[in-house]
Amino acid sequence: MRRSYIRPFCIIWLALAAAVAQATLAQAAPALIDDSGTLPYNATLAMRWPSGPPRGPAARQLTGTLQLRVRLNVAPWLKRRGRIYMVLPAQQPGAMHASWTTQGRLLPGELDAGSRALVYVGPILSPVIEDVVQLTVTVDGRRLSQSYPVNFHFEMDEG
Repeated sequence: MRRSYIRPFCIIWLALAAAVAQATLAQAAPALIDDSGTLPYNATLAMRWPSGPPRGPAARQLTGTLQLRVRLNVAPWLKRRGRIYMVLPAQQPGAMHASWTTQGRLLPGELDAGSRALVYVGPILSPVIEDVVQLTVTVDGRRLSQSYPVNFHFEMDEG
């Protein structure tokens, strides 16, 4: 007789635990940040061979640098804590490395195509976060047969 009472309780408990886990996973999903105010928008990144005589694998690398005024609309997360990541999706022409320096509002860093890197952690105290970023992109010159856009974006993780 006891068994019939325990089973419904276990089923209800498992259903509740699954609902809590699903809600936690939904909160953990990163949210895309509106960075449409970032300038220059669709600017050309002039790629150059390293100076000096080419030697070894590094001689195949093309590097380009661009200064951006990053403007992130973080109003939806105002008065909350968050972690902001720069994301460089996998894209043409393949292997790509990006590094950047900042003027201090965002964190400097680096990442490879297909990954993301932390650029801010802490409370969101204003609706907009702005910084000037010196972005350097490096690609394998053997893969460049034409011009390619460099696509990146920013994501927010709360908490």
